[in-house]
Amino acid sequence: MNTKIIITAFICLFFFRMKAQVNIKDNIIGSSISIESKILNDERELQIFLPDNYENSKKNYPVLYILDGQRYFLHAVSLQKSFVEFKQTPDFIIVGISKKRSDRNQNYNVDSQSYRDFIEKEVIKYVNITYRTSKKQMLFGWALGGGFVLETLISKPNLFDVYIAASPFPLKDKMSAIDSLLKANPSFNKLVYFTSGSNEGLVKGETRKLKTLITNKAPYSMNWVFKELKNEEHRSTPFTTLYHGIQRYYHYYPELQFNNLEEFSNFGGLEYVYDYYQKRASQFGFSNDLSDWTMFSITRNAIRADDFVQFESFINEFEKTQFIGRIRVNRACLIAEFYLKNKNYDKSLELFTLLAEKHPNNPRPLNGLGDTYTALKKFTKASKYYKKAKDI
Repeated sequence: MNTKIIITAFICLFFFRMKAQVNIKDNIIGSSISIESKILNDERELQIFLPDNYENSKKNYPVLYILDGQRYFLHAVSLQKSFVEFKQTPDFIIVGISKKRSDRNQNYNVDSQSYRDFIEKEVIKYVNITYRTSKKQMLFGWALGGGFVLETLISKPNLFDVYIAASPFPLKDKMSAIDSLLKANPSFNKLVYFTSGSNEGLVKGETRKLKTLITNKAPYSMNWVFKELKNEEHRSTPFTTLYHGIQRYYHYYPELQFNNLEEFSNFGGLEYVYDYYQKRASQFGFSNDLSDWTMFSITRNAIRADDFVQFESFINEFEKTQFIGRIRVNRACLIAEFYLKNKNYDKSLELFTLLAEKHPNNPRPLNGLGDTYTALKKFTKASKYYKKAKDI
């Protein structure tokens, strides 16, 4: 009996101490502000998320405006963090425009012009005055909000650079206006990205008609995409749509890479690569030179395919940039090792020597020198480099 009491007391004390060590605090994402709208004669909530390095930088940032922020603001923040971490997009500010459920039809449908004025003249104005913005603006909406996005495209085509609409409706009353917009703007170049789910009825039919209209009437300069999302239903389309809409706008932002030689060839080979970097430079201000990562990843595809002819072709193309001396030592060693595998001992020695001098505390280049001299049957020299590698 006494043993049971002691054990119970010990367990209680253990959990008490565990509980005492827990530090609970609120998980705050961005900030929430209330804005008094003279246009709507109402108070509305905005949720603001700033990039992680905002306070320590002097940059101006694009802004993503999220309709129904009470639903999709947190999703947008999660996407932004993922995009930025993996260098798929630049940092951008997120503004969620929240609303009560009872306001949806009124703002998006019945009195949409007043709501658009509220966004343009009060929300955007406030954001541009308060934060460092680049004036590059994206708008996202779902369902009635998606219909509002396309209506904004019609009435204010230059207000946003990107119009992303998930399952937009109603569309029937907007078709002729979109037709007129496209006819009147032969150089229209905004991104219009809209979707429907394959399991949506009326919405799917109307978005297909819109796709046909744009296919037949859009100017060559127009950047537009329609996606019918397989196995998605009305309530699930906004999540996929927002991801791919942002990704489409920043299509030329990431450093280019290919999964294999076949993919590289299907995209158009080096001609496509150089054109991609020209467009990347034009849109985002990067250098139009190929990045070291792109040159290495293309070369690595030839290594993986065990295609020495293609490998040498890439090396000859990129060698003038001296990219091998700038990439990570293990990546550079992969190139030297492929030379060794294909019995080009001069290049193997040249690269391994360069890498050993540049990275004196890394054993891989030294082992590479040992392997090369072993292949040349110069065992004394090989032994010397193996010993250096082992000492490290």
